[in-house]
Amino acid sequence: MKIMFSAGEASGDLHGANLARSLRELDPQIELLGMGGKEMAAAGVDIVYDIKNLGVIGVGEIIRKIPFFFRLRDFLVDTMRKEKPDVLVCIDYPGFNMRLIKVAKAAGIPVVYYILPTIWAWHKSRGKTIAKYTDLAISLFPFEAKIYEDMGTNVFYAGHPLVDTVHATMSRREACAHFGLDERKKTVLLMPGSRVQEVRGLLPC
Repeated sequence: MKIMFSAGEASGDLHGANLARSLRELDPQIELLGMGGKEMAAAGVDIVYDIKNLGVIGVGEIIRKIPFFFRLRDFLVDTMRKEKPDVLVCIDYPGFNMRLIKVAKAAGIPVVYYILPTIWAWHKSRGKTIAKYTDLAISLFPFEAKIYEDMGTNVFYAGHPLVDTVHATMSRREACAHFGLDERKKTVLLMPGSRVQEVRGLLPC
């Protein structure tokens, strides 16, 4: 069996790598290829395009890179036609993958969407596209699965992958002492994002 991936961000690379490892446990002979990063490569995915310079932030930067994204999409479409995968697995990155799934479906390639667009927060119209062009959608949250199901999507709730990968190494008391926090007060954690531009823009260097 041959599976092609399309992941466009660091988080997708991480989740794609974990998925790839699980697939290899089920079938050591499985062929894995696609767009991803170093984590997926380490998990045995043949990376046809490295995403390390892919992340963009801001409307201006996105507009400037529109021709690039069209070329990248055409490259992945050509790769699909050449490799003829048994299934395309799209991981998050909806601005790009929502277009790719239409091409895959037209080519008769089954589509699985893992880590779905957050239609419960914005772009609800994407739910109709997912329902129409995916053969299987995998949801991280039970309420999200219900929303997609109500829109006619073949979806199931799998849980959030970070539950299996992120484990606390300190108790709350130990963490507060380590970071110099007042244990009696509420603590807010700032998560600047997975893109280099986000981290540089939101946190002091």
